[in-house]
Amino acid sequence: MTYTAKSPNEAGDAAGLVNGLFSALAFAGVIYAIFLQRNELELQRKELTDTRAEFQIQNETLKRQRFENTFFNMLQLQQQITDNITYSHAYNKENVIYGNNPDTTRFSQVKVDLKGREVFYGAFESVPHEASDGEDYYGMRGLLEKDGMRGYEDNFTPTYFDHYFRHLYRIFKFVATSPLINEEDRYEYASMVRGQLSRYELIWLYYNGLSAYGQEKFKPLIEKFALLKNLRIDMLVEDIEIKNPYTKYAYSHR
Repeated sequence: MTYTAKSPNEAGDAAGLVNGLFSALAFAGVIYAIFLQRNELELQRKELTDTRAEFQIQNETLKRQRFENTFFNMLQLQQQITDNITYSHAYNKENVIYGNNPDTTRFSQVKVDLKGREVFYGAFESVPHEASDGEDYYGMRGLLEKDGMRGYEDNFTPTYFDHYFRHLYRIFKFVATSPLINEEDRYEYASMVRGQLSRYELIWLYYNGLSAYGQEKFKPLIEKFALLKNLRIDMLVEDIEIKNPYTKYAYSHR
């Protein structure tokens, strides 16, 4: 077999072909490395996003727990305040004595002690209240019928509920302004508190919010959270002049 030497041009072409092949392979390797690196970066980015989302969820959960710890402690304290309300009053009971002197009338003093939620009922419906004419009327209802809101504001009975209303206001204020919950949750928490109020607590709340005691601060919260939603309108005193009545939102959520 006869060997024929390659010309310089043929040798150069072969070397160029080999170099080109190695260059292509090297370029492909670079592309593959970039592809792997991009995938790795995508995985890292996704992992970071998931971590941030999980952290956000944990953070929101911790914030809600902090809120609820304070909220339910306040509810418990409010219940204690309600249970500890006391109201005592005495009245003269008329007794007709029959015998040697028929139709002889004598009076005996009767003392009544009210406690807890029964105070809201008794003070509004049965406890005697002296009106501007010097006469006694049954309950705050009778005083409101005689003297209107002025009778409520000038009477001593509402002061029995001062601590009750101050703390109840603080609960709703906390729900309305706490940065630990979002706007959508505020009404739900306020509804939990409202659901614990008895019929006569709602009546006292109604008049407290209209009075000089609660009109500036408590009345806006009553309207914001529809705190009178469960109020029995028929249990209110009729024909009282109200200078600054509640908006419809006090009775129905926006």
